[in-house]
Amino acid sequence: MIFLDPWFWKFAVLAVTGYWLCPAVLKRIWLLAASLVFQYEFAGPAGMLPIILLSALTYGTGLLLSVRRDSRALALAFAAVIGALIFYKYAAFLVATVVGPVAGWIAPERVQALLEWRSPAAPLAISFFTFEFVHYLYEVGVRRVAPVRSVVDFALFATFFPTLASGPIKRFPDFVPQLAQLRNPNAGQIWSAARRVVLGLFKKICIADLLVEPIRVLEKSPEWSASVVVGLAVLQGARIYYDFSGYTDIAVGFAQMLGLRVPENFDRPYRATSLQDFWRRWHMSLTSWIRDYVYIPMGGNRRRAAVNLIAALVICGLWHGAAWNFALWGLYHGAGLAFEAGVRARLPRLFAPKGPRAFVRWSVCYGFVSYGWLLFFYPIDTVIEMTREALRCGFGG
Repeated sequence: MIFLDPWFWKFAVLAVTGYWLCPAVLKRIWLLAASLVFQYEFAGPAGMLPIILLSALTYGTGLLLSVRRDSRALALAFAAVIGALIFYKYAAFLVATVVGPVAGWIAPERVQALLEWRSPAAPLAISFFTFEFVHYLYEVGVRRVAPVRSVVDFALFATFFPTLASGPIKRFPDFVPQLAQLRNPNAGQIWSAARRVVLGLFKKICIADLLVEPIRVLEKSPEWSASVVVGLAVLQGARIYYDFSGYTDIAVGFAQMLGLRVPENFDRPYRATSLQDFWRRWHMSLTSWIRDYVYIPMGGNRRRAAVNLIAALVICGLWHGAAWNFALWGLYHGAGLAFEAGVRARLPRLFAPKGPRAFVRWSVCYGFVSYGWLLFFYPIDTVIEMTREALRCGFGG
């Protein structure tokens, strides 16, 4: 985790203190310089090149589209941004998926080099900044929102160091206008921001990281009894929540120290009483992005809602990593959401906000989500074995 690196804390003290000492007219320049130093330290020159090139392309395309509608330029910009994400993160996975099944039909020596090919190391935070660029292009090119005209403002939107590495995913109409009125937070705001950072560190170090050892102990169990499998599902769910929400707390806290607001990402998701409720509370900047730029453009609720839900959640799953278990995790949640939507349409009384049914719904939702974490963390064949053995052995195994 970048936020636990000793270098980061020296950098953060200098960056935040320098920002407070800067006159208002220089605050944007200082923040941009600090963000570029951060990017250089953790990404290096090779890692900086993709974000610089894609930033320039996205910014330039936005200016062009504000002058005239050019569907070809917009399509090329989308293709470049999404293509970069696919090349760096998914190319090897796609090659193995497409070439692997037919390798037996072809002389092995002809496909061996292709199967062993690996794309270059993914640039720092490519999953986050490419999603922000797609959002920008869609808003400017499709919804005709006014583009960012300041190079400094757009560069700061692209590289803002508290959110660069681990999110949350920002929206430029919310973030960029704040840059026009940068000012130092007051003492109360600084104290609140510092507490948020400490809370994030506590979640990460004292909860998420400490859960690793009991998880390892359970993973070494001689058999997958129901108690072991349930324990792994619950512990993995807690670990990923405190890990992800810890990142978010630190990012939000540092942004607040700079007088800026960034999106919240988690809202007590394990209190959800339905899958729909869970996805409104879990990784909110990502799920709202998937909703606005995948689910709705595919047709949303207007046509083939179930298919759209499943496709959107599969993409959400693959965003976390290039592996079939992530795709299956997304498929699992998409199918669950589609089924729940059908039940909600036919039996709306089951989803009353209060009463004994709410506790039953919470239990079902929590169990469904928890089992899903097994799909998220373990290979598919391992989850199948876990499930089979747990059902066979029961809690007494």
